[in-house]
Amino acid sequence: MFQVTIKTDYLRNIVDATSILVDEIKLHFTPDQVYARAVDPAHVGMVDFKLKSEAFEEYDVKEDVDLAVDLDKLKSMLKLPSTEEVISLIYEEEGQLVVHMGNLTRHMSLLDTADMADTKIPSLELSTEIVVKTAEVYKGVKASEAVSDHIALSANPEGFELTAQGDTDTVSLHISKDQLVSLKCKEQVRSLFSLDYFSDMVKSVKSESLKIYLGNDYPVKMLFELAGDHGEVAYLLAPRIESE
Repeated sequence: MFQVTIKTDYLRNIVDATSILVDEIKLHFTPDQVYARAVDPAHVGMVDFKLKSEAFEEYDVKEDVDLAVDLDKLKSMLKLPSTEEVISLIYEEEGQLVVHMGNLTRHMSLLDTADMADTKIPSLELSTEIVVKTAEVYKGVKASEAVSDHIALSANPEGFELTAQGDTDTVSLHISKDQLVSLKCKEQVRSLFSLDYFSDMVKSVKSESLKIYLGNDYPVKMLFELAGDHGEVAYLLAPRIESE
């Protein structure tokens, strides 16, 4: 049993970042943090997030507790017109989560955790690390959506590039090394991805910069901080295999 209180925006950011891939998620509450991992039904994208206890206004969790929640229910609460800056989650009764937001209270039924397998994070060796301004990537994604349903990410020691090639048009965004926040790249790398998935992930980023780990025809890992740097969201996106 536990009681936690967190800024409404922090919880909204986590729910938004997770719900682009899944409708339900198992939350792991420990005395130090909350974390969760989930894979979308098509096994194309994965989300892995953690929120340290310091991200909360109040964090009273004495022992490990696992809860399975319907994200649509949380989203419906967070979409209500409200000026409340914090939201409280209270778990006292088996199978029920009490959500307080100002004068509003909802008793929310929980899902059965036994029906939800724990997601394992694959071990990947991604040789390239790019830290880029989120706004730059967002700009490239928005332009790409008009021409293609897939996007190529590539990097070399001189910079980072997004490319979308359609039947008639091509969009490319090249960011040189000196325009990036940082770049660790020893050789040319390139992978192709679904633009729908990549776009949803980029649009969920709430930090000024985004860290991207890239390899050759490997999944891409994207990582960003939130909740005043007391939280972290990581995405993994499987590549599309290019036909010869």
